[in-house]
Amino acid sequence: MNEKLVEALGYVNEKYISHAAKRKHIKRRNIVSLIAAMLAIVILLEVPDMRMTINAKAVSLPTENRGGMTETAFDEWEEKQTEMLNAAETLGEFTANGSVPVLSGTQDDNRIWSPVNAYIALSMTAEMTGEEQQEDILAVLGRENMDSLREISTVWENIYRDDGKETSVLANSLWLDKNVSYRQDIMDTISYHYYAPVYAGDLGSRKTDRDITNWLDNQTGGFMKHRTGRVDLKDDCMLALASTIYFQGQWVDKFDSKLNTNAVFHSPSEDITCTFMNAKEMNMTYYWGEDFGAVSQWLKNNAKFWFILPDEDKTVEDVLNSGEYAKTITASQDTMMNQKQMLVNLSVPKFDVSSSVDLREAFTDLGLGDLFDPQADALGNAVRSESPVWIDSIQQESRVTIDEEGVTAASYLLIPGAGAAAPPDEIIDFVVDRPFIFAITMYDIPMFVGVVNTP
Repeated sequence: MNEKLVEALGYVNEKYISHAAKRKHIKRRNIVSLIAAMLAIVILLEVPDMRMTINAKAVSLPTENRGGMTETAFDEWEEKQTEMLNAAETLGEFTANGSVPVLSGTQDDNRIWSPVNAYIALSMTAEMTGEEQQEDILAVLGRENMDSLREISTVWENIYRDDGKETSVLANSLWLDKNVSYRQDIMDTISYHYYAPVYAGDLGSRKTDRDITNWLDNQTGGFMKHRTGRVDLKDDCMLALASTIYFQGQWVDKFDSKLNTNAVFHSPSEDITCTFMNAKEMNMTYYWGEDFGAVSQWLKNNAKFWFILPDEDKTVEDVLNSGEYAKTITASQDTMMNQKQMLVNLSVPKFDVSSSVDLREAFTDLGLGDLFDPQADALGNAVRSESPVWIDSIQQESRVTIDEEGVTAASYLLIPGAGAAAPPDEIIDFVVDRPFIFAITMYDIPMFVGVVNTP
C-alpha cells in the first residue's frame, strides 16, 4: 500500500530530484503564503493514465519503504486501530465545530467541505509554525502534541483505495519559492509523515502555476479541471500547500433508472423540478437525534453515504449548530443510540454541484487568526525571511455528483415528522425534496460534509 501511496503522488523528472539542504537568497518583496485545498468526489469516471512531469526542483520526497506492519505484528496492528479510533473521535469534534462556520449561511448556494482534508492541511501547517501557533492548531484539532497529531497518517493508510473501480486517494504537496530559505528538517518531516513531496520553483510564474495545475489535475483524475485551471499564484507568494481527495464509489444497492421520476425540490427561493432516483423498501438503519433524522447507504469501498434531514420544524442551521449529527456519523455501529432497522422508500435528487469555500474566516472563528496575521509571522519557523510569512487564504474547491450507479458527494434525505422519538412505522418514506445535509464517511472518518440547497 505504501508504495502505491508514493506512486500516487506523481512522477518527477530525475534530473530535478535533490535532497540537498541549500539555503537560498531571499527575494526583497512582501512574502505571502497560500494554502490551496482541493477536493473531488466522483463516480464511474473513466480516469486516464495521467503521467505527470513536474519541472520544479524536488526539495524532499516521501520514502517508499515506511517499514509497514507485517501480518504477524499484532501489537502494531492493535496500536494502529487505537490510533484510528482516536482520530475518528477528534475528527468528529473538528467536523462539528468546523461545519458551523463553513456551511452556515448558504441561502441558495450549495457548500461542501472535507473535514479530513482540512485536518491534514492544518496538521502540515502546524509542522511549519512557531510554538504559539502550533499550540492553537493542536487545540483546534483536539491533539495534545505533535506526535499524536501525526497519527493522521494511519487514517490516510486505512482509507486509501485505488483498485481501478473503487477510489479513495488523498494527496498533499508543498511548494516553495525557489529563492526562499527553508529548514530542511521540517521539509523532510512533512514529506515523511504526510506523504507530501516538497518542490521549489518560481511561484507566481506561469511555469510553476502550470506545475501546480498539472499536479492537481493528476491527483483528481481531471475531474476538477474546471477549477484547477484557475491556479494563479500571486507574484509575492513564497509558499503554497495543496491537498486533494479523489473519491469514487458505487452503491452496494444501485438505483434503477426505470424508477426515476421528475419531481419538485423546494429550494429556499423557489421550487425547481429535477430528476429523483427512487428505491422501494430498502432495508436500512434509521437514525434520529434532537432535530434530525438520518439514513446511511453503503458504498462498495466500505464507505457510507449519509442523508441527514432536519425535522419539519427545524432548519439546516439548527442541525449544524447542535452538532449532534457529527456524533452519529462518526460513532461505531455498536455504540450508536437512537437507531432502528426499517424498510425505507428512498427518493433522492440526481445532481452535479460545485463549491468554492475560503476557510480563512471559519478557521479564524475557531481561534486560528494568527495564521493570517502578517505581524505574527506564523510560518517563519520553516521559511526564513527578512519579511513576515503568513497565510493569505485557505481555499477548498469541490465538486459532487450522484447518480444511479454511485455517489460523488451530496444527498440528504428528509423524513417528515421525524424528531427525537423513534419512527412509529416499520416502513417509511424518505424523500429528499428540500435543503439537506450529506456526509461521506469511511471507517467513521468524515471525509465530506455538505449542504445542498439547490440540486
